[in-house]
Amino acid sequence: MAKLGVPCAGGPFHGRHFLVDVDDFGLPPEQITELDLVIAQGGNLVDADTSGRYELEAIRARATAPFRYVWVPRNGLGRG
Repeated sequence: MAKLGVPCAGGPFHGRHFLVDVDDFGLPPEQITELDLVIAQGGNLVDADTSGRYELEAIRARATAPFRYVWVPRNGLGRG
């Protein structure tokens, strides 16, 4: 299965790329959950706040990747 590094905005991966599997159309998953974060990083996120998820967002600007993940805290008070 093909993989894609998708940039993350906000949350414990802010400024980094999260490597995800893409589907048959080249699209990454709609969300990265807390469980996905823990599995991917293991003990490296011990001190990070992982109570939330990343949601996929399409980006239209040419100078950036076509997608990014935006952090949504579990408390639902908006993206941050």
